[in-house]
Amino acid sequence: MIRRKKISDFTAYISNEFSDGNVTSLEDILEFEELPCYFDHYEDYFDGMLLFDQQRFHIHINIDRRNSLESKRGRFTLAHELAHYFIDEHRIGLKHGLLQPHGSKHNINHKDEIEKEADYFASCLLMPEQKYRKYSGSKKFDLSRIIDLSESFQTSILAVALRFTDIGTHEIMVVVSKGGIVSWYSKSIDFPSWPFRFNVGKSLPPTTVAGEFYANRNAKYTTVEEVSPDDWFYPKDSRDQKRMYEQCYFSDSYEYVISFIWFE
Repeated sequence: MIRRKKISDFTAYISNEFSDGNVTSLEDILEFEELPCYFDHYEDYFDGMLLFDQQRFHIHINIDRRNSLESKRGRFTLAHELAHYFIDEHRIGLKHGLLQPHGSKHNINHKDEIEKEADYFASCLLMPEQKYRKYSGSKKFDLSRIIDLSESFQTSILAVALRFTDIGTHEIMVVVSKGGIVSWYSKSIDFPSWPFRFNVGKSLPPTTVAGEFYANRNAKYTTVEEVSPDDWFYPKDSRDQKRMYEQCYFSDSYEYVISFIWFE
């Protein structure tokens, strides 16, 4: 927790120095650090990579995987590589051969602690805690608030959603699925600690909004739907009497579906 706090404080400082409103200017950071960055074709090998050539560091960003300086995906990729540059252990390890250069790919299930730390750094750099809390507000929650945050901070819906479970202003749970299989989940600390009716790597519960979509593509509901806590969980306390809602975000070509689950 101490290390995460240091990263959060450091990235907030950088963002305040190099930002326009809520948007962190990654280009200005590159210019200030005199850090070369190349957007080029690297097929499907990686999203981004930080290299040291015995004299200086270079960042390579892969446009073949839909990364660009203007895209939300590309901004997260670049922020992730800046993490490897700014975090002492990452930078020194690469510079002195203690760490092997490797391409980074977007993956919400990173097992590598270095990659997870770089993702956290990127999230904090693009969405500093104080600004994020202030902008996320206290109005009624639904997907529109996530979309507003995504536009305001110029960061992907998925990145914004995961940041919301970390420091948002409403108790929510986020479940990411691909092809009807649960890929990942995250929940805010104040969300009920009920046993799940699902597991990572297993099928979604069929009576959930996302589960119904995978069973029948005609059942694609983008609106806020009231659901029973029993659809997702085995409730263990009186909060099962509260109204629970689910709203789904469908990515392009249905690569993944994000279920937002919350109470009112």
